[in-house]
Amino acid sequence: MRLTAMFAALGLIISVSWVAWGFLPMLAILLTTLIFGTIGYILDILGYSLNQLKNNILERLGE
Repeated sequence: MRLTAMFAALGLIISVSWVAWGFLPMLAILLTTLIFGTIGYILDILGYSLNQLKNNILERLGE
């Protein structure tokens, strides 16, 4: 569940910058938080860990 919380927090942090612009950005905050939380949840279900994700990204960048 660590990835779920991390991605949800990331979505919340990214979308909080839109707060100053009104109602529709508030909806975007909720949607973005839900999307990032879902991504984290799916990665948790699939058994990924932060170290595994980091290693995969570094391998792809090194190719």
